[in-house]
Amino acid sequence: MAGSKHHSGFTLIEMLIAMTLLGIMVVLLFGSLKIAAESWNAGENKIVEVNRKAVVYQFFKRHLTTIRPLSMPMQQTSQQNAGEDLGTGEQAFLGQSQAIRFVAALPVASARKGLQLFEITADPAEPSTIMVALSPYLQAEPGEPDREVLLEHVKTFAFAYFGKKEEDGEAGWLDDWTGTDRLPQLIKVGISLDDGSYWPDMVFPLKINGQATVDNIAADNNEPAVP
Repeated sequence: MAGSKHHSGFTLIEMLIAMTLLGIMVVLLFGSLKIAAESWNAGENKIVEVNRKAVVYQFFKRHLTTIRPLSMPMQQTSQQNAGEDLGTGEQAFLGQSQAIRFVAALPVASARKGLQLFEITADPAEPSTIMVALSPYLQAEPGEPDREVLLEHVKTFAFAYFGKKEEDGEAGWLDDWTGTDRLPQLIKVGISLDDGSYWPDMVFPLKINGQATVDNIAADNNEPAVP
């Protein structure tokens, strides 16, 4: 009587089932890794976005709140308004919807000392880029200002000004602040980016301490006052 033979190993059906289960596990594993990588990248992008907004917010907060009520120096007036004899009576502060000019001091730790003339506007060659032009407020020789990029990939960018241009006028929000020696009480900065991310309007009060004098201008520039 011949004995029955027992074969070791897997059948074809068992191999197919095992490979199917293995394929499902691999798909689930790579799917989980992809979701984790996307979450990681989204988190990093969010951090970059928040940091970028914080830098821009701190820039405006630091400088707009310390604007000085000064007139343009003669050399600045001559350089920027060629052919116009405006003298030193022109207000240094110039508020427009798409641009702003003002005088403020940089932090003490900055390499540049003294009062600086700021001009913030869109780059003419690349309107989606906001540029900052910086030059010393009191300089012996007018020169080309230093230009730095403040923010890129900008969709819209606008300033608004709150206050009253005349003593007996009515306070309100305006898109243009020119033709007056008075400074606005508030400045609002509105920005939206190409990626559609939320960017709340930024509103800053001006800390105005009256008209500047020779003494405090000299102090801001680390220079002795004129006797």
